Amino acid sequence: MIFSKFKWTHSSLLELTNPKKAYVYFRTTRMNLITGYPEVYPFKNFLNHLEEIKMQDHFQNPVVFHLYYEMGLILNGLGHTVDENTPLAIEIEYEKPRLKKIPKTRLENLKLKTLERPTWSEYRDAFNYIQEELLKGNCYQVNLTYPYEFTTEEIYDPRDLCDFFFSRKGVGAYGHATYLGDEMILSNSPECLFQFQNNEMRTMPIKGTVKIRGNWKKEWKEMLKNEKEEGELNMITDLLRNDLNRLEKPQTRVLKERMPLIVPGLLHQCSVLAVKIEEPLSLLRTLECLFPGGSITGAPKLKVMEIIQRTERYSRGFYCGSTVLCWKERKSASINIRTASLSIGDRIWKYGAGGGITLLSRAPQEFQEMESKVNSFLTLLKNPGY
Repeated sequence: MIFSKFKWTHSSLLELTNPKKAYVYFRTTRMNLITGYPEVYPFKNFLNHLEEIKMQDHFQNPVVFHLYYEMGLILNGLGHTVDENTPLAIEIEYEKPRLKKIPKTRLENLKLKTLERPTWSEYRDAFNYIQEELLKGNCYQVNLTYPYEFTTEEIYDPRDLCDFFFSRKGVGAYGHATYLGDEMILSNSPECLFQFQNNEMRTMPIKGTVKIRGNWKKEWKEMLKNEKEEGELNMITDLLRNDLNRLEKPQTRVLKERMPLIVPGLLHQCSVLAVKIEEPLSLLRTLECLFPGGSITGAPKLKVMEIIQRTERYSRGFYCGSTVLCWKERKSASINIRTASLSIGDRIWKYGAGGGITLLSRAPQEFQEMESKVNSFLTLLKNPGY
């Protein structure tokens, strides 16, 4: 069984079933998820396939791409750091799209028990290393992340998980789920990598976080006075402006410089940028310019990705990757923050969290912000204790 679900409106879901084709792509092979058989298939062939897809195309059948963060390493010339067994992308073409009402749920909550989380000492050491890179002038901002692992007492039916997840009021604008036959992606992403419609490309980087303790409007006024939070967003907004301008040398417009965004328990700030696209533009070129998102890497992007590879020492995978949905005239892509990858049979949930580090950052506050982002996801799931 393979299916995907996307939040469509505040009261409806896009449900995708009956896969016509489904593949996981690696460096030299791909796995057919429908037959279960591997095939020799160089990753270059997949990139050529993305080059043939134009953003102006009409998609009769919905197509979903789950792009792992490690694919971005290849697109940015760091492919030598990616081994042959690392998954890079998933592609699924569905035959049955249906818009449905938000479902009712049989579950009252999801009980997750922590298996592994970063310690303060290891985070502090990584933070100090990044501060050295910042002081040397090698970068301006680095997004430092860590993996968390949880387990459940029982094995949940993936359909029950989806019903519970999408029934929650705090599901992000780019919330989605895909079940691949034991493996599952559950994303509460509020962040847009790109949205293409009517020959306009938009992006919405998120940077800056505070925990909501009372009236969010009052806390937003305080956030607007914070030079560190403003600087973080300005750096990434500038990076995204340059990324968009690479598409075909257009002129990017900043529609919103700084606006609030509320997610469960947290207040973020974000900006909105847009550019008109007049010539045929391939999906590959779009990803070469924008993926992975600047908000989950840092600035300058290539140098920061190298620093991240030396610092984090784990594969981000789905987390910090992107999910692309192409259906009819709509092409949209999330940045997979607030995202868990699940092994249903093993009852293992893997979740990533982190934040942007600048010279004005302080380790205790950044560590607490990372913990708050984990708690935001657990709060959405009504996990006891949050």
